[in-house]
Amino acid sequence: MSSIVLSGNDWLACLIFGVMSLILPPHQGKLEEYLLAARIINREQLDVAKRMQLRQEAPLLMVLYQLSFIDIQQFSQILDWWLQAGL
Repeated sequence: MSSIVLSGNDWLACLIFGVMSLILPPHQGKLEEYLLAARIINREQLDVAKRMQLRQEAPLLMVLYQLSFIDIQQFSQILDWWLQAGL
């Protein structure tokens, strides 16, 4: 039996994907509003990420992270907001 070894970035990407897969599409609008209102990303970045999201069928935050539109500190900030909002 072989095992899979993940590098630091791969591990982080898996963690982000796992957590963000809990954010269901009905809540994505609230997430988008927060990202824009908090000026974490701009409208152009959101539009690019949403187009890629459709192609990849991946959570929006995972796509934003892959595109380097958000970093790990911003991810943490977004997650804190998500938990406080009770979504």
